[in-house]
Amino acid sequence: MSSGVAGVLRGCSRLLAWLGAAAAALVVAACGGASGAIEPFKPERLMVMGDELSVILPDGRKYGINAYVAGSSTLDCATHAVWVQNVATVFGLTFAQCNPNAVASPDAQIYAQVGAKASAVGAQIDRALAGGAFAEKQMVTMYFGLNDVLELYAQYPARTQDALKAEARDRGVALGQQVNRVARAGPAVLLVTAPDLGLAPFGAAETAAKPEPAGAITRAMFLSQLTDAFNAGLRVTIINDGRLIGLVSSDQMVRDIQPPFNSFYGFTDLATPMCLPTAQPPDCGTDTLVTGADTTTWGYATDKLFGPALQSRLGQIAASRAVRNPF
Repeated sequence: MSSGVAGVLRGCSRLLAWLGAAAAALVVAACGGASGAIEPFKPERLMVMGDELSVILPDGRKYGINAYVAGSSTLDCATHAVWVQNVATVFGLTFAQCNPNAVASPDAQIYAQVGAKASAVGAQIDRALAGGAFAEKQMVTMYFGLNDVLELYAQYPARTQDALKAEARDRGVALGQQVNRVARAGPAVLLVTAPDLGLAPFGAAETAAKPEPAGAITRAMFLSQLTDAFNAGLRVTIINDGRLIGLVSSDQMVRDIQPPFNSFYGFTDLATPMCLPTAQPPDCGTDTLVTGADTTTWGYATDKLFGPALQSRLGQIAASRAVRNPF
């Protein structure tokens, strides 16, 4: 299929996102009918937006556990990859922040920032646009929510649970509106829901340190409820036509691997942070882990941040979605 025909078909799919069923049927007919084949989508550029779960620093360090070349202090940025590196690899793209083969013109770029909340997405979009207008042969990944949930949780109990959950939902809605803005501009969007912090070591530690009265929900449960509210606002807002946006459920991924099913997914410890308290990300490496830590079977680098095995699992799920979604 020629690039021109593929572009027309992709444009038709975007038009369908705006139309009702009756009008959409006319567009389908105009585009060659439901049986028309569309060539597999392969992005020429990848732009990563989000928080520290998607960050690769300019020197190649990550907010998880860094790996080093055997017998040396040289960073190996391709090992213990963050999830977006899996997505880039499946499409043959290279990050400017991790370019061990010295590719002359890296075609993947990190705009994600440490500590970013959903309100930061507009600024990240603007930074990406400063490098050139969005186009259809591009992919944008968007993964926010971690820091929104933490910020709102820190306001409890000064604010009620209901008020905080309502704000979490509003933040998810606002993020969804920005996701739609990007999707309508041309790029394929790979969107990841906020991770469930109630099931992270942080949730268990908060429950133990701040017990609630009998019959009340625990701190971990409230963290999960905040996550659910944020993700619910996001899900009901995004364009849900199955083409413009590929959705990856980070929260469900974490829930799926909980005991007694953890061993089925290869996890032996989801409760113990691996990084020593004295060597927190981005300075955590394979030489600064707690005794017995196993980066292949333990889940968390810190009480909140994914370790290599969880990043890898998320990356596999996201890469599969990116390949299979009919962008």
